Amino acid sequence: MPQGPTEHEIFVQARKDEVVQALAVCESGSWGPHASRISGGRGSYHGRFQYTARTYITLQQRRDGTVLTTQEAIEAAQDYEKAAALTSWVIFDQGETWHWPLCNRKLGLAAKVSEIHAL
Repeated sequence: MPQGPTEHEIFVQARKDEVVQALAVCESGSWGPHASRISGGRGSYHGRFQYTARTYITLQQRRDGTVLTTQEAIEAAQDYEKAAALTSWVIFDQGETWHWPLCNRKLGLAAKVSEIHAL
């Protein structure tokens, strides 16, 4: 019979979610789904995590081989759940906190990733 996640796994995932949410707030002022589109940099950055279409395309392809069009990448970046999942992979599985230079420093992302990996 399949086992569900352990209490420790649930705790670690909650800590990861907190870091991803803090990054979204730092980058765009809020986190979670939103009815209106979020753009920055005169329309160059999209969604809560402020991805460029090219960065989203590149990271998505690295993660699972999916090749997105520019429009698909923009739509995915605007979808909080999809963008948060990609962001979590980038930060925790790839260790690449540098994609968000200002918020990386402000939030101390690298230290938080190290703390969570040590749990």
